[in-house]
Amino acid sequence: MRFLRKIIRIGKIFLNIKTLLKNKYKRLFSVLLILLFAVVYGVLALSYDRQDLSSESNTLTFYAIDVGQGDSFFFVLPNGENVLIDAGPEEAGSKVVSFLRKHGVKKIDLLVATHGHSDHIGGMRKVLQNFEIGKVWDSGFNHGSSIQRNFYKTIKKKDIPFGRPKRGYSELMGDVLFEVLAPARVVLNTKSDTNNNCLVIKITYGDISFLMTADMEREQRSTIQPLPHATVLKASHHGSYNGTDVKLLREVSPSLVVLSYGKNNSYGYPHKRVVKDIRNAKIARYDTVNGTIKIETNGSDMNVFGTPVKD
Repeated sequence: MRFLRKIIRIGKIFLNIKTLLKNKYKRLFSVLLILLFAVVYGVLALSYDRQDLSSESNTLTFYAIDVGQGDSFFFVLPNGENVLIDAGPEEAGSKVVSFLRKHGVKKIDLLVATHGHSDHIGGMRKVLQNFEIGKVWDSGFNHGSSIQRNFYKTIKKKDIPFGRPKRGYSELMGDVLFEVLAPARVVLNTKSDTNNNCLVIKITYGDISFLMTADMEREQRSTIQPLPHATVLKASHHGSYNGTDVKLLREVSPSLVVLSYGKNNSYGYPHKRVVKDIRNAKIARYDTVNGTIKIETNGSDMNVFGTPVKD
């Protein structure tokens, strides 16, 4: 309607100008008027189409951002809302901010901190400094690091709505369903209690789903089994031996696995057994070490942009 009103208003202006001219100029002016009107109509129509596509898109876009040794994932929902899950290590904070700005982000509607390790929330300081945040979801497990303490302080200072959702909680953002699978209960006395108390989320749009496992290890996984099927699996804990295995791959039965890790990292990620299990299962694999991965879906089909791993 706004578009039609603009056209009508411009048309009235042109007609008013025409009445002011003498008769001998009317024919010339009529030709010029038609040409000018056509140009203005085309520009406004193009502008209207672009606005319409951005506000009423039926596409969900997922990015696995290359942040080196760490995790950061960005979702643009069909209704235009933005979701950022983790922000990589501290040194990647500026890169995440630049990436989001490049994609026209002004507000992050949901910011998720899966757990308190620095390779997941180190970049949050830069993100909180540069964007309006709608709300924050946190794992609720206190790692005790200065990075996590400062993260909490900034959220409190900015008075950002803050939640620690548990297993069973779900929320619709437009047509996209966010289901919290973990934490189901506190898991203690493991090799890494922080990893075993992660926020694990399944994100579903139509027939396409993403299982975001953070750094979940076997001990936490035992509290939420069986895992649900998902189209896209974010391999747990950067492809470590205690994150993703044959049993997990069978339960989830993904069409595509995303591995997020840094080149020549000191941990040896991804573990050779995990790589072998994914290959033997004949699942498509994409690694952030080869660059940022992009997936677009309309809820039934997927288009993947990135470099598939062939080994």
